[in-house]
Amino acid sequence: MLESLYYTSTLFKVTFFLYALALLGYLVGIFRKEKVFGTIPYALFAIAFLACTVLIVDRWVEAGRPPFKSFYESLVFAAWTTSLISLAVEYKFKMRLVGFLSTVGVAMIFLFALTKRDVEIIALPPALQTWMFIPHVISYFLAYGALFVAGLTAILYLALPKGIASHHTLGEQSRIDFSATTYQITKFGFLFLTAGLLLGTWWGQNAWSNYWGWDPKENWALITWLIFAAYLHFRNIPSWSEKRLAWVVVIGVAAIVFTYLGMDYLPTAEDSLHVYSGG
Repeated sequence: MLESLYYTSTLFKVTFFLYALALLGYLVGIFRKEKVFGTIPYALFAIAFLACTVLIVDRWVEAGRPPFKSFYESLVFAAWTTSLISLAVEYKFKMRLVGFLSTVGVAMIFLFALTKRDVEIIALPPALQTWMFIPHVISYFLAYGALFVAGLTAILYLALPKGIASHHTLGEQSRIDFSATTYQITKFGFLFLTAGLLLGTWWGQNAWSNYWGWDPKENWALITWLIFAAYLHFRNIPSWSEKRLAWVVVIGVAAIVFTYLGMDYLPTAEDSLHVYSGG
């Protein structure tokens, strides 16, 4: 067990180093005109993502269960889903600013995970030993990764005082590009957010004969869902400006961060069935 934990620790450090290297590559790309400095950071980001994949698979084999139980494991998986969505968005929309900001976010997640690394591997309690555990968690974390990236594009829309974000290596996008991309990513994320919520209610009925237990984290998950549902609804109301819509997404991401991280530090966390071990 100690040798296995050491290997996981080493692999974690290697993955973190690769993400830091990708971040450095994006920073260098800001000051260099050569096209290659726009390509190298993306390649480094992709390599870091692959290393993170190996880290998760290794943990799965090591633990003999899905690696989603502890706070540390969830942070690594959050970094993985954020990387996946960011790489896809940068590839499709050529938004290197999104890649740059995402590597900042993922590096911060890994730094936080450093403080939450498990001393020992914890077995799944009986309530989590169900086929619904994997799709429920994966749905939510794909949603969180997508909506985090949508939050970045919304912030970029709000931060641009003029029409164009133009840079030789970071790409050229208009504010309306960022707004449209925010909408596309949010639709994708909302789909998985809904799937995670529905799977959770179904699971609750099967495990506790109750679709909704008013668990503090359940309530905030519902609040988060309502915020993004409101965003998608407001998109169809002409009087709602792009700026106001972007702020709704930012508020929604803040609600996600609170639901995922902040809830564990409140007194009501003791009443929640969704608190991560090692948090």
